[in-house]
Amino acid sequence: MSHHRSSFSQYSQSFSQNLDDFTDAELIKQVHDLKQQIKVINLENEILEKTIMRLEPALMNGVQQALDYANRLASSSSLNVGSFVKSQKSGFDFSASPSRLLQSPSKVSTTRRVDSSARMGGTVIFGTGPRINVLERSELVTTEKEILVMNMEKERTKAAKQQALLKAQLEEIDVREVDIQKACVMFNQEVIVDGWDKIAQRIPAEIWIRFMMEWVKITDSQIGKLRLRTSTLNTQYSKLKGQIKDKAELSESLCPVDFEKLEIENGECVAIIDKKLQQLGELKKMTGEANLNLSVHKKAMMEQNNYLSSIIKTIKDRQRMILELDKERDTIKIQADSLAQQLDEVKKVRDMYEVPEGAYTKNYFEFGDKEIEFNVTEIEFQSFSALESSESM
Repeated sequence: MSHHRSSFSQYSQSFSQNLDDFTDAELIKQVHDLKQQIKVINLENEILEKTIMRLEPALMNGVQQALDYANRLASSSSLNVGSFVKSQKSGFDFSASPSRLLQSPSKVSTTRRVDSSARMGGTVIFGTGPRINVLERSELVTTEKEILVMNMEKERTKAAKQQALLKAQLEEIDVREVDIQKACVMFNQEVIVDGWDKIAQRIPAEIWIRFMMEWVKITDSQIGKLRLRTSTLNTQYSKLKGQIKDKAELSESLCPVDFEKLEIENGECVAIIDKKLQQLGELKKMTGEANLNLSVHKKAMMEQNNYLSSIIKTIKDRQRMILELDKERDTIKIQADSLAQQLDEVKKVRDMYEVPEGAYTKNYFEFGDKEIEFNVTEIEFQSFSALESSESM
């Protein structure tokens, strides 16, 4: 830190000597560079102060006075600053490597050295104070960054808890507001509107007392529900708190041997899992073959089922044809019986029939001819009689 201040004073002196030789653009660039250097130096000083205050705050005693004194002597020469730092070496121990600031306070106190010549070696230059190399700066920045991240996580957790608390309070306020509005509406309806006595021009006390009693009963029931819910939540919270405590105690009681034991058990489990996976692969292979055989047999069974279905269909058709043939047989049998009966009758008639003689046949045909002539004559007579009757009329 003092090195930065001395180098910065030397740079400012050389900068003031060559100020007249700069152009406006170069001057603006130099001013911008100076601002960046000042910002970086302020950031480094802040990190160093936080590191010192975190590890050993006693080292910061007199630092502010030293800074004020250095600012007063900055205008005279940089050697005065170096001599002041040299004279104040015994007051605050910056002589050793700044990486020791990352150690614990006990280690820092035990590693202090009285010999100034030993402390002046390494990163310390006479008249300029201790130098901080890039590695040590990165260590300081990394440590400070981790601390800031840890603090940020703590603040984030705290903010989350506070947010949850405020959210719960807002929800409670909303519930209370809704209850108050319901109570106001109920009071206005049951007491002020419905309870108003038009004759006495007032609200009877009985209505007010009855409303309050009912409201107290409703409130007591709600309080009972809330108490039950609160007791349930408290029980769950106590249970979770006990589990967290048990886990914390278990984590504290663990030792490296337990982890080695777990590692051995995990190795055995991994070996068993590998064996089971190998067996599973074999089972999958067997299952594939069985599925293939099943597919073949299933296809054959489907063909057999189709053939069986066709046979069953053929059997049903044949049975239907048999029934039809049986019916047709019965019909033919009836017809055959009828024809047989007719045949018997024909046989009887044939047996009883005698062939007539030739004269009989001749007379029969002559008789038929005469009968026909008689019928024709009768028809002509009837027509003639009808004609005469019509003429007489």
